Amino acid sequence: MPSLRDFSPRPLRRSPSGSGTAEGRPGCALWDDSPRAALSPGLWGVFRARALALLVLGLVAVALVGCGAKSPSPPPGGWGKAPATQRPYTVKGKTYHPIPSADGYTEEGVASWYGKDFHGKPTSCGEIYDMHKLTAAHKILPMHTTLKVTNLENGRSVTVRVNDRGPFVSGRVIDMSFAGAKALDMHNKGTTRVRLESVGSIPGATSAQDLPGPFYVQIGAFVNERNAQRLLTVIKRAGYAQSRIHSKDVGGERFFRVHAGTFATLAEAERARARLSGEYRDAFVIGE
Repeated sequence: MPSLRDFSPRPLRRSPSGSGTAEGRPGCALWDDSPRAALSPGLWGVFRARALALLVLGLVAVALVGCGAKSPSPPPGGWGKAPATQRPYTVKGKTYHPIPSADGYTEEGVASWYGKDFHGKPTSCGEIYDMHKLTAAHKILPMHTTLKVTNLENGRSVTVRVNDRGPFVSGRVIDMSFAGAKALDMHNKGTTRVRLESVGSIPGATSAQDLPGPFYVQIGAFVNERNAQRLLTVIKRAGYAQSRIHSKDVGGERFFRVHAGTFATLAEAERARARLSGEYRDAFVIGE
């Protein structure tokens, strides 16, 4: 690191041509032959002392500013310290809210499986997917949750570990690895109905359908806000008084989404979605 002495003025050297340049570079008129341009040794000492004093004061000021700086604030929403895999995320316009614990978790629905197209690729938690290991993908369970999965069609069961997110196909509750699907004897069929149970479950804990809301059912999305307002009027008249319009920019374009609601639990929202899907076939549930 250079010392303060390295910052003392360098003596000026007149160019041989006497053209008023420093170090031979044109355009830097720092020297002339008049007596007034010369500084006495005493004046050089004063100039040097003042320059050093100003430099020290500047360094002290920078140090004080650095010590007084505030630490960066965590991002809004209370998710600053949460792992990335536990934060809400959106896929195809639908927002999912991972739950903090799998204790007592139970769920029934359709299972599917995924294999060689994803083999060797990173999962949502950063692991490399190995289709020959007993793992699975789930939309909201914490990563590394251990699940007992039972095939309701043949009674077979297997224990798997959650290390990925999915499946994002309507009506499906879990994506099994090829090894898990083979253990359930569903690898040839592709899908089957299953029951999920977290290993070490405790009585009275929350199941998926009892997850607290609020929840909404999205029934439409428009670029034209007036069209969204018209649909909002219709759905409110149908009895969904707390329905709303939620706007969001996607790919540089603003969309106005109509949300029917609200619903206190996921089960209520799913029942409403089933009722509304007759008229709004692309309806789906979203979490607040």
